[in-house]
Amino acid sequence: MGKYTGVLIKTADYLLIAAAVILAMLQFSNIFFPKVGEPAATYDCDDATLDMHRHFKQLGMESTPVVGNLDMSGETYTQSNHVWLLVKAGNRMIAYDWGKPRFDQQHYEGYKISYDYLVYAVQQDEKSPDLLAIADAQD
Repeated sequence: MGKYTGVLIKTADYLLIAAAVILAMLQFSNIFFPKVGEPAATYDCDDATLDMHRHFKQLGMESTPVVGNLDMSGETYTQSNHVWLLVKAGNRMIAYDWGKPRFDQQHYEGYKISYDYLVYAVQQDEKSPDLLAIADAQD
């Protein structure tokens, strides 16, 4: 085997391995980066959080919706204006917001709410899209 033939075979091997890694990463991206809609008048953060919760539940992963305010620390419940998800990954929780993992401190603060209350908030938004039902005080 010639010098150039060996180099070509090694290059082809590296390209095949790189292609396999890229294809595997693309397949995993559907798992770790759930598809959610774009923000709109009829699709907001609680809709995206509900979609993410259902996605991770189908994968057998535990998750908890959280409400809070990403613009302030130590907010009260009534100052909440956003909702996202904490997903259990082994012994850790990973915050997900709009389909992407978030690692800033603000996404790990806030108030846990139930899945049922999240569904209720989405239903209320459908009735009155001008209000953010997720921030209403729970009964």
